[in-house]
Amino acid sequence: MKGSSSSRSRDRLAVARIACLVLLASITGACGNTREEEEQRARHARQMRDVARMLDAMEASEPVDLATIMETPVPDLPTTTRRVATPYVHPEQRTRGLGIAGWPFIALGGAGTGTAAMLLLAMSRRRARQRIVKEAPSIASHFADRPPDPPAAQVPPVSPAWVYRRSAYETPDLHMTEQPVDLLVPPPPDDGPAIDATAPASSGPRGDLRERLSAADPLATLHLVGDERFPDIRRSGKTSGAEQAWEDILVAQAHHDDEDARLARWLLPALRMHRARDLPQRDAECLLIAIDEDAARALDGMDSEEQPHGFARWIRFRLARIGRLSGANRLFASRDLLARLAHDPRCDHPLALDACIDVQLAWASWLLGAAAAARLDEAERYCDRLAAIGPDAAKRALRRRGETWLHRANTRKPAERLPDLERAQSLLDDAHARRAEAETALLVARTAQQRARLLVAEEAAAACSHALLHAFLAEHDPAWRVDALACRLDIQLTYEALPEHAVQASVTAALGRSLEAAGPVPASARTAVAEARLHGGDHAGAAAWCEAICRTDAPDDRVVRLWRDACRRWADAPDHDAGALAQSLRQLAIARSTL
Repeated sequence: MKGSSSSRSRDRLAVARIACLVLLASITGACGNTREEEEQRARHARQMRDVARMLDAMEASEPVDLATIMETPVPDLPTTTRRVATPYVHPEQRTRGLGIAGWPFIALGGAGTGTAAMLLLAMSRRRARQRIVKEAPSIASHFADRPPDPPAAQVPPVSPAWVYRRSAYETPDLHMTEQPVDLLVPPPPDDGPAIDATAPASSGPRGDLRERLSAADPLATLHLVGDERFPDIRRSGKTSGAEQAWEDILVAQAHHDDEDARLARWLLPALRMHRARDLPQRDAECLLIAIDEDAARALDGMDSEEQPHGFARWIRFRLARIGRLSGANRLFASRDLLARLAHDPRCDHPLALDACIDVQLAWASWLLGAAAAARLDEAERYCDRLAAIGPDAAKRALRRRGETWLHRANTRKPAERLPDLERAQSLLDDAHARRAEAETALLVARTAQQRARLLVAEEAAAACSHALLHAFLAEHDPAWRVDALACRLDIQLTYEALPEHAVQASVTAALGRSLEAAGPVPASARTAVAEARLHGGDHAGAAAWCEAICRTDAPDDRVVRLWRDACRRWADAPDHDAGALAQSLRQLAIARSTL
């Protein structure tokens, strides 16, 4: 049974192959070109006629020229479908013609046979499949719901065991001390009477408000300078609560109608402007905007005597607001302010011109090179306008011109500053001779001290003497006393640095102690105080001052060198605190890394 089924399958496969071959042949024959077949038939017919004629000539008795027979032209076949009668047709030619003419019928027959065979094969395979396969297969089982896999056990991550080992090259913590240290000298005890700022203001004489303000500032860090009726507030060093005490007194006095109340209303905006210097950027900006707007609105209600002072003060308020800006915003704001003042008729007053010179000098300090020189040239033009107004204005213009040349010298390289300093010295000496003021004397002393650093030894000593004389004169004014002491200390250090001049350590140390006792030391004089302590033998104090400077300000090369020298001498001392010295050395290494 199994053998019969296999033989039957082989027979079916052979029949299928034959049918496919026949079908392929029929398709190939049917796709042939009919015109080419007709031309082939005509060529075969001509060849057969030629062969028949040659045989007839060979059987004839008369010789026939074979070349003549071959050259006889053969007429073309007519285009009509009628059969052309031939005189003689050989039997083989007839048989071949019939075979060639019957090819389309053979192809059609083969095609039909192949088609029938394919149909029979397909029907037989379908019946056999129906007998074998009872039921159709299903793939539904492949889509059945499978139970979810059980969750894998959560394995906690293994943390590596880190082992920290200290090294000799370990970077210390930045500005970390176990206990806070107050590096400033404590203020002297307050023996004066306590003033209650909230007490009602009296309507006494004119000097009552000034006396109460002076009593509220025992360290004398705030001073009234300038015009007697429209004074300005000057701050020396850093204040310690005096600004808040002054503001409470002025606010309580400003609600009255007497002269002290007018003075209190005049001083309040200037005091708040000084307070804005110690505030953060956002708070200071809000406060300065409010001061600027209040000063601009107050100009409309001022009389002819008060308005020039108010307008000049408004310019300085706007300059203070511009100074808290950064980058290009500060430069653009300075340009816009000067462009606005150029078309204001109130700017022709001497007080307004003096304020415009301050704007030009501040703008020049924010620039470099030719741009700064252009601003200084413009400041000199304002000095020319100020000098042309009158004798008093000419004295003021002479001092402002000397300040302009002093700023011009600071914009140049140290080797090129001497000619500008000489010009500034001449102008400031002339201004002090015409009007002796503490501010002008201090400018003369500072200019001479800068010249002494650039001159030869003999001329430098004479310049130091000239500077020291004017510093003594400026020290008599309480508003300039701290700055004059700082200038005297700088002059003493410059004089000791000259060749063939012995170091007077006792004088330098005494000046440093006087400066510290006078009140809060200005930022520009703290380096001189540290150097004075070093000359006096207080190495730990000098290192502490250097550390305080580097904490509050950006460290510079001079402070770092001074600090390093103080630590070296401190280490050479026989009885020194090793722990404090090690801490200072760590902080010195941090400061050196930030240079």
